[in-house]
Amino acid sequence: MIDASIYLTTDGAPLPVERDLRLKATSLLVVPPFLKHFGGPMAGPAYLKGAGECAGHDVTVLDLNRQWIQERITSAHTSGQIKGDHDKPSKELSRLYQEWQALCASHWPFALVRNEWESRTVVLNAAHDEVIACAMNLAKGSFGEWVSAHLNQASRPDIVGLSVMFSGQVIAALAVTAIVRQVWPGVPVVWGGAHVTALAEPISRDAAYGQGIDGFVVGYAERTWVELLDSVASGNPWPKEVFAAATQQFRAKEDPKAVPAFDLSGYGAGSLTLPVQASRGCAYGKCSFCTYPKIEGKHRKLDISGLESVIALAAEREAVLSFKDSLLVLNQLGAIADMIKGRVMWSACTKLHPNLNLQTLKRLHSEGLRTLEIGLETLDEASQVLINKPQSPEVLTGFLDAAAEAGVAIVINYMTGLPGADAAQEEHWLGVVREEVDARPRLKAMIEHNTFQLEMISPMGLAPQAFGIEVVRRWPWSSLLEYRIIQSSAIAA
Repeated sequence: MIDASIYLTTDGAPLPVERDLRLKATSLLVVPPFLKHFGGPMAGPAYLKGAGECAGHDVTVLDLNRQWIQERITSAHTSGQIKGDHDKPSKELSRLYQEWQALCASHWPFALVRNEWESRTVVLNAAHDEVIACAMNLAKGSFGEWVSAHLNQASRPDIVGLSVMFSGQVIAALAVTAIVRQVWPGVPVVWGGAHVTALAEPISRDAAYGQGIDGFVVGYAERTWVELLDSVASGNPWPKEVFAAATQQFRAKEDPKAVPAFDLSGYGAGSLTLPVQASRGCAYGKCSFCTYPKIEGKHRKLDISGLESVIALAAEREAVLSFKDSLLVLNQLGAIADMIKGRVMWSACTKLHPNLNLQTLKRLHSEGLRTLEIGLETLDEASQVLINKPQSPEVLTGFLDAAAEAGVAIVINYMTGLPGADAAQEEHWLGVVREEVDARPRLKAMIEHNTFQLEMISPMGLAPQAFGIEVVRRWPWSSLLEYRIIQSSAIAA
């Protein structure tokens, strides 16, 4: 709203002056520990910050995860050949991850043996009251003092948002929520992020999730975030997409034209990675173990014309752009290359394809691509049938040859421990992949080896019997299900 008031000049002539009377909200977005993420800002808060500021609101991001790590890391990180999200001090982060488990275990309502730490404090195989008790104990101790000190450095906001990406942040997020209530009584707290999206159904059915949390947001939420800030500023009811525990859930509204905004004042010299997206959802979207279709929704492209400002910032800061898309298809990789034109280094994630050949990879490398992550998952044919993701060894070896020649570093995601799989065959094919990587000395590569976990909202988790699985237990704050194999020949079936 613009108010054109009339003022007088020194000679008495009227002079119209425009004043912006738009109501503004001040907000604080908090990233709680503990994520093994260090190289740059988080994508979700950056997109919300960009959308909120574009609409005229004040949005500050407080990355307690980075702050926690930065205060405890003991050696400077030097950027390696792998760029993007995997360019991080992995050994240091693993040490701090263990220390975080120890801290949470020491505040658990009863004594935990060492081999229970991760299951209880990170995976959250625990009852609701145990998780809450641990969080409240953390809030009363040195962790609470540390969080309070950081909150007190900020001005009192009109609303606080917490980004909860996986179960390992829940205890810290609950503690931070309690501390926000103490430091700023009356300031509402809203949770969003991938983990909230994974738990949307149980949250909408159970009021126990709402202890201290005023609202939950499911999915990408730039437009909903702006509508929420508008509501807070004006005193109007919140949008329905911000729902309370034990009430109907509505998926948030995104903004395909949103551009991320970053506060880089805490980032000094050294490697820096800036997150961006060209699309959301997985272009393949058929894997039976995967949650991306449920978390991110159907595949859709974003308007990348606004990324020019982020490219310019990355060039100025000598930063790497990390495309956080679940899967960039070949024409998208080409469009990004055409836009960047080699001005900055960038990384992306894709799926094996015969056309990821030498010509393609040389062209992408010339336009700045330095690391390409691929979701290989498995070369065992029976396991490929189970997860619905066939990929041939010949396509893989052709891709490895091309990447080695083009100078593109690669990250290979590989998975073992699939339900009903032949463990010996899984190890055999993992060994084949390792041998193929080692056989190419010029290839810059790492294998990200993961063990299968049954996700609640994956196709396997939603229809376990179809995969020869029986769910034996669910936990309120965990997105993972405890299960057993009820059909030894599940893959063959």
